[in-house]
Amino acid sequence: MNGYRDIDIPFLMSFSGGRTSAFLLRQVLDGLDGKLPAGCAIFFANTGREHPATLEFVQEVSSRWDVPITWVERRYREDPGFAIVTPETASRNGEPFARLIERKNYLPNPVARFCTEELKVKAIAMAAKASGIVDATILVGLRADEPRRVHRVQNDERNGFIYDCPMYRHGHTIEDVTRFWKSQPFDLRLPNDDRAFGNCDCCFLKGRRVLERVIRHDPSLAQWWIDQENRIGAKFRKDIPTFTQLRISVESQPHLFDEQNGEDDEIIPCTCTD
Repeated sequence: MNGYRDIDIPFLMSFSGGRTSAFLLRQVLDGLDGKLPAGCAIFFANTGREHPATLEFVQEVSSRWDVPITWVERRYREDPGFAIVTPETASRNGEPFARLIERKNYLPNPVARFCTEELKVKAIAMAAKASGIVDATILVGLRADEPRRVHRVQNDERNGFIYDCPMYRHGHTIEDVTRFWKSQPFDLRLPNDDRAFGNCDCCFLKGRRVLERVIRHDPSLAQWWIDQENRIGAKFRKDIPTFTQLRISVESQPHLFDEQNGEDDEIIPCTCTD
């Protein structure tokens, strides 16, 4: 691998803070001799519910690879609808997400996944256009082993930007991503190296046993989700218990088996393409 040299310029990238999107960023940088061209930008949209390890990884990628990553958060009732923040000032307790739920007055769910559109897609599009980036390509970290998701967005146009999935076009899979990070001097350090902690910590798209894994590791992570369900008087998902019930169940039952085996299929990636 010597980088992607067929990327349309200008471009912007929604950097999720995960290994796959960081792999994509590295290939793009290598194809451009290590530097972003003028008019291009990398954005990290912070919801306030990312695991601290994800935030640390975003900072480390930026520092080690000498690439600017702009942190953005969605805002409401204030112009221009977003805020540029820093790792020091970024929300850490779900404030952007809570403001969105307050505005909508109902909870996102597997059918109405407005959180991704509002907190990531719109926030980045607003920030990009405010910085003068228009009519650009959005690079998306979807791999060759994710063809169904790729076909939904490749060459699609949204918010004035054309979507491109370079990893798919270059045939890179999760095996390439894993091999790459094993060769690097740093890595994403999620608890127990468990991808269940990726995306928002207790994202409602994660399966019940995946959520139980996260809550068992740190029961306090469930509290924000409990607060939102109590405030709205509803559940994030109808097919699983409330987050209050999930935490009670986890705290009352001993850990009797390896919950991590076989559970990854219950983790639905949350990206700007969904």
